[in-house]
Amino acid sequence: MGINQRVITSPLLFGTDATDAARVVWPYAEKGKLEAVYLENGVLISADNTNNVTISGTMNSTTIFSRQTNVAGGALAQGLESQSLGASMVGEKLEVSAGDTIALNVAKAGTGPNYRVQVSLVFNLIN
Repeated sequence: MGINQRVITSPLLFGTDATDAARVVWPYAEKGKLEAVYLENGVLISADNTNNVTISGTMNSTTIFSRQTNVAGGALAQGLESQSLGASMVGEKLEVSAGDTIALNVAKAGTGPNYRVQVSLVFNLIN
């Protein structure tokens, strides 16, 4: 991690057949620019079109990322996985200022599977 990078890690999002949510706040006086998102998963979540979870994050009312464990989205392996940023995450929408809130959510479909996920957001400070 470079001297101008900051990583914010969410509280643990967990459950079985349940939803969960967390919020993280940008704590720095300097502005930040989102560079990457990682999911760290404590258990394998198999791909299933009926019983799955969707893990998502929003910042300034814009979707940062969304990861569903259905067949199209694929299983979420145990360990660390990089996530693609949402299509609208460009330009100023990548920026955060002091006090900005980032919402993280886990929604379930059917009998939601067991999950234990933390979200890490990597930012570069903007001078």
